[in-house]
Amino acid sequence: MVNSLSDGLTDAVRRFQWFYACHVRAPHELVEHSALSLTEMRVLFAVMHGGACTAADISRTLGLDTGYLSRMLTQFERSGLIERRPCSGDARSTQVSLTAAGETGLSTASAHVRDDVSTTLDAMTPGERAQLIASMGYVQRLLSPPADAPQVRLRGPRPGDFGWIVEREAQLAPGGTHAQRERETRTAMVVADYLTAPDPLRNGCWIAEQDGVSVGASLLIGVSAGSARLAALFVEPGVRRGSIARRLIKACVAFATESGYGRVVCATDLNPVSVAPFLRPFGFEELSNQGEWEKHLKEPHAF
Repeated sequence: MVNSLSDGLTDAVRRFQWFYACHVRAPHELVEHSALSLTEMRVLFAVMHGGACTAADISRTLGLDTGYLSRMLTQFERSGLIERRPCSGDARSTQVSLTAAGETGLSTASAHVRDDVSTTLDAMTPGERAQLIASMGYVQRLLSPPADAPQVRLRGPRPGDFGWIVEREAQLAPGGTHAQRERETRTAMVVADYLTAPDPLRNGCWIAEQDGVSVGASLLIGVSAGSARLAALFVEPGVRRGSIARRLIKACVAFATESGYGRVVCATDLNPVSVAPFLRPFGFEELSNQGEWEKHLKEPHAF
């Protein structure tokens, strides 16, 4: 069964690769407009996108033999397409970058591809373009090695974020369709509580964003003058869940403290992973047989 699922996923990825190559023109089509080979084009594009990178960086990115790559870079340098300089912090390594001639050559070879992509994007609505950009971000994030994960920032909610929170909470819920529907209903009620709160300034919402793509969220809702509830917390698969979850919890606790709440409670059924390991470092204590955790803050202000 596992092999069958793996094979199906592999086939799906390969179909997407072929579709993408046909739709936006893969690098091999650029070879038709250049005297360079496919591998040489890939290396030059890696240098262009990597900026000032080392040969080791290119070798790891493209999976090329270091000796073969070194000979290729030497030929590029002789042709005036790249330049190599010693790394400032490591005299044993050299940084590789494109020369003006190299940039011009790549720009000329890829101009028709950019035109085709622009034509396709121009035919889309603004909403379709936004969806495409977000989807490409998801693919890039999920297929990137963990060490290459970009920085994550927290921001406030924007139009559409609450619908996304409900959707992703439901989709990430384990246990099949019934469990997903229950999660969707629960999260929709949480969002409704947040949006209809009598004092919205005492509620907080944070969206974790990685390289322009939303990867997690948390909601803090006031339940009384002295208590607030960490009502929603989730992080997308394929990212560093632990560090992002801790940042989201930290934001909730800091906001609750600044807002004058005396305590924060949190249910243990938050999706999609157990939150207990993340709550303990922030001073949350489990309430016996109640399925909740609690953290006492400073004394609440009088309202």
